[in-house]
Amino acid sequence: AVARSIAPRKPLRVSEWAERDRILGSEESPEPGSWSNRRNPLLVEPMDCMSARSHVHEAVCMFPIQFGKTMISSNALGYAMCEHPGPVMVCLPAEVTMNTWVAQKLNPMIENSPAVAAALRSQASRDAANTRTFKEFNGGQLYLQHAGSPARLKSTSVRTLIVDELDEFAANLSSGDDPVDMLDGRTSAFQSTYKRLYISTPGIAGVSRIEAKWKQSD
Repeated sequence: AVARSIAPRKPLRVSEWAERDRILGSEESPEPGSWSNRRNPLLVEPMDCMSARSHVHEAVCMFPIQFGKTMISSNALGYAMCEHPGPVMVCLPAEVTMNTWVAQKLNPMIENSPAVAAALRSQASRDAANTRTFKEFNGGQLYLQHAGSPARLKSTSVRTLIVDELDEFAANLSSGDDPVDMLDGRTSAFQSTYKRLYISTPGIAGVSRIEAKWKQSD
C-alpha cells in the first residue's frame, strides 16, 4: 500500500484525458457536453497512439469525410497541452484552412474546456504568448503553420506533430519540397520521444500521400 501511494502516477491515455477534461460546445458537436468515447469508439485507438505511455511514434488515419477525424487531432492537442507538455505543431494545407481550424476547432476547445484554458500561459489577445499562430502553455509551445509558408515550417522543431488533410499539402507547397519529408523532419530533434499524427481523407488512389503513409504502417 505504501509503495502504491508513492509510485509515480501512470500517465493518462488521450481517450481517458478526453473523457475527464474535454467539454464540447454546441459549435463543436450536435451533442454538447462532456466527451464520451462511446459516441465514436473507433476514434479511441488512434487517439491513444498519441499518449505518452504508447510506444507508437506515428499514427496514420485515412478516414472518410465527416468521420470525426478532426476530433482525434483536437483531443491529441488538448492532451499534449495538459498531460504531456512540450513543443507541438499543428499543420494545415493553407492559410485559409489554418485560420478556419483555429476559429472552429482550437478556440472553441479553449473556451469550452477549462483544463485546456488553464494550461495556457496567457489568454490576452495582445500578449506575445498568445497569438493566432503561436500559443505558449505550461511546459511547451503550440505552433500553427500551413503549407503556404515552407520557410517557417522548416525552421520549427517539435516533439509532437499533428497534420490535418495531408493530401492537400503538395498543391499548396510553393517550394517544391516533398511534403512528407519536410513534415517528418520537424520531429528529428526528438528521436526517441516524437509523436506524429497524420490525418486525411484520401485523394486519388496511387497518388494519395495518406494512402502511401497508411500502406507503410503496421
